[in-house]
Amino acid sequence: MEVQNIRIELISPSPLNPRKTFDEAALEELASNIEKQGLLQPITVRVAKSEDVTDLETGDVTTTPCSYEIVCGERRFRAVSLLKEKEDKENVAKIKAHRKKSEQFQAISCIVREMTDDEAFDAMITENLQRKDVDPIEEAFAFAQLSERGRSYEDIALKFGKSARFVFDRIKLNSLIPELKERVRNGDIPLSGAMILSKLDEETQKEFHEEEDEQCTTAMIRDYVSNSFMELKKADWIEEDADNWENGEFKPCSQCESNTCNHGCLFYEMNNKDARCINATCFNKKRIAYVIRKILLESENLVKLGEPLSFGKTVIVAKADSYWSDERKMQYESTLEAVKQLGFAVVNPDEVFRYSCYYDADDERTLKMLDDGDVYRCISFFGYYYPEFEVKFYYTRKELASSTAAVADPKEIARENINNQLKRAKDIVKEKAAEEMRKWAQNKPYYERKEVLSIDEQTVFDVLILNSCNSDYLKKIGLEKYGKDSDFVNYVKDNKINRFQWYRAFITECLSSNNVNFYEHLRKCQNILFMEQYPDEYNKLTKKLADSFDKKEKKLKKQLEDLDNDNTEEA
Repeated sequence: MEVQNIRIELISPSPLNPRKTFDEAALEELASNIEKQGLLQPITVRVAKSEDVTDLETGDVTTTPCSYEIVCGERRFRAVSLLKEKEDKENVAKIKAHRKKSEQFQAISCIVREMTDDEAFDAMITENLQRKDVDPIEEAFAFAQLSERGRSYEDIALKFGKSARFVFDRIKLNSLIPELKERVRNGDIPLSGAMILSKLDEETQKEFHEEEDEQCTTAMIRDYVSNSFMELKKADWIEEDADNWENGEFKPCSQCESNTCNHGCLFYEMNNKDARCINATCFNKKRIAYVIRKILLESENLVKLGEPLSFGKTVIVAKADSYWSDERKMQYESTLEAVKQLGFAVVNPDEVFRYSCYYDADDERTLKMLDDGDVYRCISFFGYYYPEFEVKFYYTRKELASSTAAVADPKEIARENINNQLKRAKDIVKEKAAEEMRKWAQNKPYYERKEVLSIDEQTVFDVLILNSCNSDYLKKIGLEKYGKDSDFVNYVKDNKINRFQWYRAFITECLSSNNVNFYEHLRKCQNILFMEQYPDEYNKLTKKLADSFDKKEKKLKKQLEDLDNDNTEEA
């Protein structure tokens, strides 16, 4: 096999090469080794472009290569290119000093082969995927390219000594958005966590990237999925055993690849009981479809578009609130549009009724008021979980003009508006007071005081501690963080004897959070606390981890020794 010296400027990297990232520090180290020892392994190239040259004396025409494309050895090529740049700078100085130029790194040793695009690509893939330090993102790209060229998962797996499932999972990594791919490369996201994220849709991935912008563990990513997606057991169609979709648009959740139960190796902590849907788009479409299905079951009693409201019938109610997020508003609009297509009347309850009745549908009081015409039966299709079917009752603000139609009482409407304004005025006073005192907390030098906490200050401190405790703990003592009826202040005043228990619950909350993975001071606190409280278990854990580290350290140091002075890395 003939080795040729080809000038660097005639050679270029191949766009087909799946390897896109090169460690700059590692390239510098390789270049240093090559400078000392020479290039021990030539690179492989193929002719990229050639031209016909005519001999002016004989008239013979010969085809001469004028540019080459790298098949294997781009990393070595880049290292030699660095040496060429260095040499070029030194030559500029030599020319000025009338000294002879150096030509040591102007060319590189090459093996020239005739190869088709497919043959070249196959060689690049093989060389790259047999490296010890292969980038999983590049591996995913390479597998995907092979798949697009007609290779089955089984063929790819056989060629590289992997399983078909491994190939499938790697290819799925291509579904990651660029920002997450980069974080995988940087080590901010572990590969097992990346596999989980690759199953999510693009919008959800973007949300994760923006919300969880620090280094993440796989456990944190599983927690994110657990907290961000609806439990399937709480889906209406699951609860009511109605996970059947006759139109063929949806498949049952039990058979869907977006069900975490169907990815047991990734979501092993989520069994059938805790299964979640990771396809938000599909889940929301099912919500809307199920609401439509439920509305259609009521169709005989529903007020049609253009009909007057009449007692004994049901009307669909809908109202968008100003404080809703953009996402919630978009969900509302899409659901409303689907409902309107059914041809039934949709009214704003604030414009038609007085206010909502909170008695249950089968409550005797509700039934009586319904018979007397004091309340009107309504259907709401948008609630806490966005699209959701719910039967509601509203107090009428109308006087019946006939047995079939209702006419609004202008005085009653005006009275309701005034009362609403009065309530809002009281809320504004509270909001303005809270906002002003929030600024005091920011700007006044209160924290500079050094005297012992007063009784009131201690009360405030204890309330804040309790408010930061775990919700499960708060339930045990009869409090809810967001419960309107939970009076933290009075609880603290009446139960001061339990103060140290609150503090310990607060400590538990802090030291059990994922933040301990990122903050050294929290890890130190863990050591201080558990070394004192649970010395036997602490010492056992410390010894176990120390032994594990020693084994790992020996193995890795051996690998470092094997890599010293090695400049024959693959492409």
